[in-house]
Amino acid sequence: MMNQAQLIQTPFGINVFGSALIRADPDIVSLSFAVSRLQQHPKDAFQEARKAAQGVRKYLEQVKVGEVGTSRVSISQSFKYTNGEQKFIGYTARVAFHVLLRQLDTMEDVLTGVVDAGVNEISNVDFQTTHLKEVRAEARRRAVAAAQEKAENYCNAAQVKLGKVIHIEDVNPDVLHGREGHVTYEIQPDDSGEIQVFDPGSITVGAAVSIAFQIAE
Repeated sequence: MMNQAQLIQTPFGINVFGSALIRADPDIVSLSFAVSRLQQHPKDAFQEARKAAQGVRKYLEQVKVGEVGTSRVSISQSFKYTNGEQKFIGYTARVAFHVLLRQLDTMEDVLTGVVDAGVNEISNVDFQTTHLKEVRAEARRRAVAAAQEKAENYCNAAQVKLGKVIHIEDVNPDVLHGREGHVTYEIQPDDSGEIQVFDPGSITVGAAVSIAFQIAE
């Protein structure tokens, strides 16, 4: 996992990399959507967007989804490209909504309901966990344990004894993921053990660490 630039220039003991990935079940989903209306005159665009937004707010109040954030109405000029030329087509007024759902099984009904109520843009559906801090802490503990196990294996193979820790460096867990073209793929963690099937809807939380040990005399 470490590249040539990260190799130790001055030998002092043993330096190892440990990593871990934990998959947690989501318990909250963040929804971002909006109503936008295109009209030739700004006043008409504002009116249409406000009317649609009122219908969406009314629906959200009826189903009692919980936490709802709403932006103020905004407006922008809209253009269309035809035969390489930019043509003005009117004014677009927009009201954005952000909803946090704690009942994940209601997500489909809520999205269907807001579309029926007037939403014409769904920009994001993001599953999250409210236990991220605890899961991250566990991933870090596992990464340290993986590094120590690797160091012990090296020392056993070299017939030396592992000494005390003299340096711990946190590593960005993004090194556990890669990108090829437009596809993001998951790299098997350095010391995760057996490859197992997982829920595609689960949340992946990673941790990585570089630890330097002394070699005991």
